[in-house]
Amino acid sequence: MSTRTPPPSSVTTPSGPRTVVVGSLAGAPPGPGRHAARGRWIAPTAAAWWAVGGVAALVVTLTGGTLAVGDANDLSFGALSEVAGATLTPWVAVLALVGAATALRAWLGARHGPVARADRALTVAATAVVSAGVLALTDASILARLGYLPVTLVMAPFDPVMRAAFENFVGAGPLTQLALLVGGALVVASTWRFVRRGVGACASCGRRHDGHDPAWTTPATAARWGRTAALVAAAVPALYAVTRIAWVLGIPLGFSPDDVAQLAGDDGWVAALGLGGFALVGAVLTLGLFQRWGEVFPRWMVGLAGRRVPVGLAVIPATIVAVAVLPAGLSLIVLGLGESRLALTADSWGAVGPMFLWPLWSLALGAATYAYWLRRRGTCRACGRG
Repeated sequence: MSTRTPPPSSVTTPSGPRTVVVGSLAGAPPGPGRHAARGRWIAPTAAAWWAVGGVAALVVTLTGGTLAVGDANDLSFGALSEVAGATLTPWVAVLALVGAATALRAWLGARHGPVARADRALTVAATAVVSAGVLALTDASILARLGYLPVTLVMAPFDPVMRAAFENFVGAGPLTQLALLVGGALVVASTWRFVRRGVGACASCGRRHDGHDPAWTTPATAARWGRTAALVAAAVPALYAVTRIAWVLGIPLGFSPDDVAQLAGDDGWVAALGLGGFALVGAVLTLGLFQRWGEVFPRWMVGLAGRRVPVGLAVIPATIVAVAVLPAGLSLIVLGLGESRLALTADSWGAVGPMFLWPLWSLALGAATYAYWLRRRGTCRACGRG
């Protein structure tokens, strides 16, 4: 009689031989679930977005028209605000075609396995070119509208000036900048997913298929560097809020006494209070990216107390603000270093000085938001890892 022990990969039963595969129990990665297609819409949407924009810009160019960019946008004050719109319009078409090609490559490039490092680097470089073009063509218009929107909606029924300001929200210039920012965000997200797939990771969650994830992406490590990023991201808008609220109180903090008095006389204090309050609320909410109440609704929120905060409720608004703040900060730095009425001086540093920190705010907020997502991403519905 044989005394050999059956191998662990099979078990013999009285009814006959039966093989039980135990590879998955030994640590093999789980297969994709029914949500495997999650996020695949991003790259084709980006390609279509930029292709449509490129064709539109090309048609405008060939018919002798001008897009609402450069000096053709009366509300623009970005890096290219003094460049002729007729000169920039064909370059917008070129930028859009590069964006479409980049998104198309990100869509099709990694569908059949890993991608060469040189190919990934080229796609990332093209994305950087598109992003630089978007930043050059945009300014603080989108962020200003986000900041003024609450005050405008409340005051518009009673104030004709506010009603006129609300009408400017949907002008050709702001809509063009919004289209550029959305397109830029889409192509960056497409490339991010492309690079993840190219290195053998899940495009949705970033976890590697071999299980060797970078140490900085673990929840414990992300909590540490995410806390630092969130504190920086909260400090910058808090500083901005302090200057605006000081003006409302009649304190000439970084502003001349005459300008503060004029602000009160022209009812400019309403806008200052609205912007300062909006920034202060944003600073407090940023702290929630590492606080307990950012994950579980606090007790005072009747009806929601004790429930888990949906990840998207924190990640989506924070991402929108981070994207809008970057071009705003860069354009205001250009203004502050120039000779415009917003030029940075010793007597008026409060007007534009805090905005010099806005690019840092954008990057810190983006990092803090990503750390929050890393901590709370849970089991991926695309690859099954968690």
